[in-house]
Amino acid sequence: MASVLKAEITRRDLEDLPTQPSHVASITDVRHLASYNWIEAPTPTIAVPGSPALWSPPGGPQQLKKDSGLIYIAQNAARHPDSPLEPLFRALHIESPSVDLSSTDVVTDRNNIRKLLSFVNPGLGRNELEPFTISVEVTKDTAIFCREETKTHEFIGPSEFRGFGHEFEKTYTKSRISGDTGHHRIIAYRFGGLNFIVRYETDGYVPTMTQTLGSKEPERDGLSGMLASLSLSPNPGLSIATPAGSKLRIRKEGAVVPLQATLEVKTRVFYKRLEIRDVIPQLWASQTPQLVRAYHRNGLFRDPVVENVTGDIKRWERDNHRDLSKLASLIAKIRSVAKELGGSVILKYDTTGDKLVVVSRSAQKKMLPDDLYSRWGDVAVETATPRELSTEAVKVADIDPVIVASASSNALAGVGRSPNSKTAASPKKLATVPFADVIAYSEEHGFRHFFRRMPCNLADYRILCNSLNALGVDVLKHQRLQDVVRELKTGDDDYDPEERRPIKNSKARARDAAFKMLYLFLVGESLSPARDGNVAYNAVIYIVSHRRKFKTRTRQMVREAFETRFVVTYKQRMGLDKWPIASPQQPGGQDSEGTTEEDADADSYFWDSDWS
Repeated sequence: MASVLKAEITRRDLEDLPTQPSHVASITDVRHLASYNWIEAPTPTIAVPGSPALWSPPGGPQQLKKDSGLIYIAQNAARHPDSPLEPLFRALHIESPSVDLSSTDVVTDRNNIRKLLSFVNPGLGRNELEPFTISVEVTKDTAIFCREETKTHEFIGPSEFRGFGHEFEKTYTKSRISGDTGHHRIIAYRFGGLNFIVRYETDGYVPTMTQTLGSKEPERDGLSGMLASLSLSPNPGLSIATPAGSKLRIRKEGAVVPLQATLEVKTRVFYKRLEIRDVIPQLWASQTPQLVRAYHRNGLFRDPVVENVTGDIKRWERDNHRDLSKLASLIAKIRSVAKELGGSVILKYDTTGDKLVVVSRSAQKKMLPDDLYSRWGDVAVETATPRELSTEAVKVADIDPVIVASASSNALAGVGRSPNSKTAASPKKLATVPFADVIAYSEEHGFRHFFRRMPCNLADYRILCNSLNALGVDVLKHQRLQDVVRELKTGDDDYDPEERRPIKNSKARARDAAFKMLYLFLVGESLSPARDGNVAYNAVIYIVSHRRKFKTRTRQMVREAFETRFVVTYKQRMGLDKWPIASPQQPGGQDSEGTTEEDADADSYFWDSDWS
């Protein structure tokens, strides 16, 4: 079994990376490649090429209601959790089939670029630098960055306030695609000596700009050819194709809108001016030239205007050349380290150490369907195996990070046995594995101890599950969702009518099953939203409503994992909200049963397009 390898990158390490010349640390050769809209449908469906919403402001002041209901944070992951990046590649190979992926160095969402830039210089972000996780997979020489979010969507309740951003877009723009829930664009450019393909969401477009497209039109034969070769939907009104081996449905609808017509929308309360420096990093990463900064008084908006910020973007790029040079070098280094660690890694920002940690992961879970890997050549899938290290370190900026050791078969001999087995692998022998001490203890004492000892952060649980997979730990032992549900309901207390008192039973098995439930939600490939959604919801309701049986940390993490895997309906959300979950204490302590109120400045809370 291959070792789990690890490297670290600190902000100080960036000072030792090669500095890019000013012209190299600029974005050049920008071109549109493809686009698509997500469609509201029971199965994952996109419209290609789709269209952004049309900027169409109503005349005069408008009093808007506050945002409410379902809000997408990462719509690609929410609607297509099996492969959030598949829509990017399907749209790309439909509209621009001649794109040579083998000459592309990085494929990523804009959101990942912004997070890495915030690490380079936290002062360039509008908010405090928060923990983040990015999965990286290298195919041939192309590094694919996939954003990982603890929540892919959120529901704004009637009593909550998250501003007016979404209601503003509904009022001031008009959808061009029936049933659409968001328009995504895919562009290419050169930055830092690397060729990028970048995906991002666009709020709208300015109609007067649509006739100024100077570049070559994208190739249009791809979708027609695809639809001819794939099984078509019986619906005669729409051309719909489903690629073989994929769950994604593709609809032919829309028209290409040039990049220079695209628009970003921001809303803010009138007494808190939105400075251009607060939004430029986002506009720069996607080269979006048009901006609307709309101000309100208690939801009353007055005549917002469209600004062309191309000049501002260029000036910002020039003024921040040094940080952008570090960003380019950092991305190149991550790509290099990922290849060194076997081609499949998790990149995580560690807030405690203020550093990036790169950990190898099992290549069993691929980012894309198998047929898409053939776009890099005749090889179906090419994912390297981590090289074995004994006392060798992966070097970052000529600084040795953690020195890792190969895990021997003896060290893993006990992994996968019964949780109560006394022969489980020791913490010392598993020292190279993320959360090794937690795994060793929980293997011996029961999976329920993961909740007690792990940080209360879903991204950390993803890394934990990857570590368990890498070690070959059989968490489920061939159990299905229904089997785990039955285990959840064991150990309930009984009432003795003769003694007139409750008889307490052991809840250990049920609490172990709660972790299995979380594991299923995070990495279970067999779960289907359509088939298993209601069963999973009822199981989560059981967990969150049995407070004496399942502690705070358990209830919180299982609910978050459920909301990440499934799109929660309004009715389900109301059911879950009947059982509020208190804030847990730090790892190692007892679960708190109290509640903690957090004050937040609602008007400074951004719901912008880069969340989805």
